[in-house]
Amino acid sequence: MNMKYMDDILASIHEIPPFPQVVVRAMDIISDPNYVVNDLLEVIRLDQSITANVLKLCNSAYFGLPRKVSSLKEAVVYLGTVHLRQVLLSSGVKDLYDRPDKGYSYFAGELWQHAIACALMAQVLLRHLRLPLEENSVFTAALLHDVGKVVLSTYVSREFADIEKLVEKENLPFHEAERQVLGFDHAEIGGRLAELWQFPDDIAAAIRFHHQPEKAPKPHCLLSELIALSDGLVLMLGCGTSVDGLSYAMPHLLIDRLKLKRNDIEMLMVKFQEEMSNAREMIDIRDV
Repeated sequence: MNMKYMDDILASIHEIPPFPQVVVRAMDIISDPNYVVNDLLEVIRLDQSITANVLKLCNSAYFGLPRKVSSLKEAVVYLGTVHLRQVLLSSGVKDLYDRPDKGYSYFAGELWQHAIACALMAQVLLRHLRLPLEENSVFTAALLHDVGKVVLSTYVSREFADIEKLVEKENLPFHEAERQVLGFDHAEIGGRLAELWQFPDDIAAAIRFHHQPEKAPKPHCLLSELIALSDGLVLMLGCGTSVDGLSYAMPHLLIDRLKLKRNDIEMLMVKFQEEMSNAREMIDIRDV
């Protein structure tokens, strides 16, 4: 590939719409532990689809509330900061994963399912392994780890067949085939996009290095390893597989560091399946 074409792909990052401003403003408000609920409500009400999704997900089996909630204010209070961040991020990210219209388009729906699955798996690992990481960073990085595919999809319609061929004929992991054909992979592009959106350094690094966590800057190694492991485990379970999961090399850094045994992994995967069963409404977010 010539350098001009590579520059065109990198430049396309700036053509991706900014992260939804209603979500950004709402996240800024709830980052203050003393935020005023009414201030948050005024922002969320600006977006009808996000308002509908907050109510829908608040009443879903995933959150398990004792009664149906019909008031946005009640929903915000019931969900609490952690769950509210998840709903806002999920609503904001869904549109991005629906964008591919070339290259990756034939499994665009699987990109979203895989993103949610990876986020839930990362939470399961975080909680049960008691890792010293912030839950919101974990959920965000996992949800956005494949967002680089949205950018690449604009350009890979011709090259996608070559990428698939390397995966299938030479048994290469998908991201390595991307590097051979394009000169870089979706993880690098995703990291650059996260930086453009001004996400924290740890989240941008985890997205960029989720296929090479050993290369992540030292302060961000653990989060990068967790996202890499979550990605690999959900692909093993067939969540958003397509060509991407045919030749995936399971990262063992975190498994080895924590001395996880086969039965530990099996127990965690059972817990993940329970989370996925309760999260169907989150996977099935639809704009109003």
